[in-house]
Amino acid sequence: MSAKLMEFLKEKEQQLVEYMKSSEVQKYFRPKHIHDAVTSYIYRSAKRLRPGVLIMSCGCLGGEERIAIPAAAAVELFHTWTLVHDDIIDNDSLRRGKPTVHRLMESAGKRDLNLEGSLAEDYGRDIAILAGDIQHAWSVTFLIETTTKMGVDPYITLEIIKYMESYAIGNLIYGETVDVQMGMTDSKDTEKFSQDDVIDMLWGKTGVLYGFSALAGGMIGKGTSDINDPQVTALKDFATNCGIAFQLQDDILGITGDEKLLGKPIGSDIREGKKTTIVLESLKNANEEQKNLILNVLGNKDAGEDDVEKVKSLFHELNGIEHTKMLAQKYIQKALPKIDAVEDSKYKELLLSWADFMINRNL
Repeated sequence: MSAKLMEFLKEKEQQLVEYMKSSEVQKYFRPKHIHDAVTSYIYRSAKRLRPGVLIMSCGCLGGEERIAIPAAAAVELFHTWTLVHDDIIDNDSLRRGKPTVHRLMESAGKRDLNLEGSLAEDYGRDIAILAGDIQHAWSVTFLIETTTKMGVDPYITLEIIKYMESYAIGNLIYGETVDVQMGMTDSKDTEKFSQDDVIDMLWGKTGVLYGFSALAGGMIGKGTSDINDPQVTALKDFATNCGIAFQLQDDILGITGDEKLLGKPIGSDIREGKKTTIVLESLKNANEEQKNLILNVLGNKDAGEDDVEKVKSLFHELNGIEHTKMLAQKYIQKALPKIDAVEDSKYKELLLSWADFMINRNL
């Protein structure tokens, strides 16, 4: 990550957290367990890439950074509720190096309500679902503040909310649903999925929200309610393709990354049975013995560490990792011409640095 981009994101993170902490809406987050669950992730240190893209896109089309802060907070909250629900679906225990919300609330249930065993687990899951619902609603409140506090034309704000609550959420849930369906498909049937199926799922899960972030920022910056404005569309398409590359890199880091940097277990994607381009390419190049090993470990929640390590080695040996790296670079190369429609500026330079970070990051 370039020094300028890192400095920009750090500065925006501080502004975002301050803005979210000052929200009077928090008085409605009751009881305490709900408040703690809702605010848990947003006050942990994070990259804030989606709000960063929104603010940079706003600047690209002539807007002041200041007026984009509420919308940036909205995107961060919207992204956060999807993480909370995704962690429940994946049964993950760590997020950003600390307990996931459902695990945090499971512990709270044991500590404060004397719950045990499955009752505590059920409580943790239920509170996390409710917390995600509040985060979603809170994101809409922040978008409304784009008009009430920053003076953005209400028609622009309404179009952004409409787009988020229809196109963005519909396609994001589509991507998540397909991911769930793929994950629950028997590992022996993995090869019935194509690379295009996986990319389509990644587009929905990740690309769409990055695209929405750029679109919203561009609309605010240009002062237009036209979601089909050519420059706004250029920013959206640029960010969408970068988002796909981001998720491909995420799949690579899920196999090769540093657990301390990522804040989540390495190899969990294998035990969860995630169908990735890494898996598909490796199976395509495997002999029968190698294929059987991969398929027997993939999706096996009780797989031993030795078997997981063997599969990780095969992903390297059978070109799965390298193929996915090349694929991520392809989507960045597809993204770059899109931004030609936007005039040169420090914000465009930051977006280009962000695009490079998508495929060269290690966290």
